Amino acid sequence: MPLARYESIDKSLKMRILDAAKQEFSTHGYLDASYNKIIQKIGISKGSMYYYFENKEDLFITCFLHETHVTGSFDFTNASFTLVDDKQAYWDSMKTLASRQWNDFSQHPLLMSLMRHMVSLGSDHPIFRKLNAECEGLSEYGDLIEILEHGVDIGAIRDDVPLKVLIRMSTEYEVWLMQELQEDRLDGQQVIEKFFEMFRQLFETRR
Repeated sequence: MPLARYESIDKSLKMRILDAAKQEFSTHGYLDASYNKIIQKIGISKGSMYYYFENKEDLFITCFLHETHVTGSFDFTNASFTLVDDKQAYWDSMKTLASRQWNDFSQHPLLMSLMRHMVSLGSDHPIFRKLNAECEGLSEYGDLIEILEHGVDIGAIRDDVPLKVLIRMSTEYEVWLMQELQEDRLDGQQVIEKFFEMFRQLFETRR
C-alpha cells in the first residue's frame, strides 16, 4: 500500500498518479505494465514515485481499491442489506446482495479490467495476500462482518469456523469463477448462481 507520505500530497497529484496507473494496468495488465511509463505520464521523478509507493505491486493494489471505492462496488452497508431475523429471508437478502454487487461490478469496465488482470496472476500470487490484508482493514469489510455476525446470531451462518477464514475460502472460489468467465466457460449469470451456491454451502449452519 502507499507509504504515509502519499496520503499528504495534493489531491490533484493523487489523481494524476491513479489515472495514469489505472490506464497502464488496465491496458497492459499487471505484469506487462511499465512502472517507468506510469512515472513519465505523471510527470514526476522516479525518486518521487518511490517516495509514495514501495513498488508496482503496492501501486496496483492502491489503484484497485480506489476503483472499488469510487464505484461503490464493495458496499455492504445496511442501506444495501436489511438485517432480518428470519433465516430464509436472510439468505434471500444475501442472494439479492450478491447479484446486485456482481451486476454493479460488471458495469464498470475499468474495474472489471483491473480484476481480470489480477485474476490472471492466480490466487497464489503475493498480490492476493497483500490485497486480502488490506481489505480486512476497510470499513466495507467491517460492514460485511457485521452482516455475517448477524447471520450467526440468528442461526443462519455457521459458528464453528472463523468468519475471516470462510471469507478467504470464498475469495479463492471467486478467483476461480473469474478465470472461468475469462475463458468463456461461464457467463455472468452462471457466475452469480455458482457463487451464491458455493457461498451458502460454505457459510450456512451445518444441520
